[in-house]
Amino acid sequence: MLFNSLDKLKRTMVMMIIFLLFAGLTMFVIPVSYIPILGKALGFFFVIFSILRILDFISSKKALANYIGLTLGLLVGFFGILLFAVDGLFFTLLNWLTGTLPILLGLVGLYHALTHARRSGRKGWWALIILNCLLLLFGTIVFINPWAYDPRAVLQVIGGTLFYSAVVYMICLLLIWPFRQQKE
Repeated sequence: MLFNSLDKLKRTMVMMIIFLLFAGLTMFVIPVSYIPILGKALGFFFVIFSILRILDFISSKKALANYIGLTLGLLVGFFGILLFAVDGLFFTLLNWLTGTLPILLGLVGLYHALTHARRSGRKGWWALIILNCLLLLFGTIVFINPWAYDPRAVLQVIGGTLFYSAVVYMICLLLIWPFRQQKE
């Protein structure tokens, strides 16, 4: 039972590490002039997704789940239109999301440190508490955003925070996952 839940946790953490590394490194190398293009592309993707949800609803049996999917599709389409219409909305949302994500990851990491890593008896499990508290601090700093007027600095701080999140999750994965099976 414990190994099954740890295996699921391991797969989730590996996918999160890959995503955070890719997103963090992308924020370091992307030019600031490409940010509006990314916002428009995301808006276009949301509008296409909304159209697909509407077409799926038309061909469905009209159950409650289909109505919920239609509602979500319409909200996503509205959000996609907002990304097209409002300049700077993508950059603002990127900053808020990147501030919120490390806070949530820090809270989840603290939970895993106190439940799994401490129980596994590994040496240095307490380091996860320090690393996740730093992750909470970095997320709070990004969310407050004292450098909002310099887009290059914002992208570098966002990239650094996402990269640090990936490193914390790598260390957490190493301390949580039991590499050796104990013989009975």
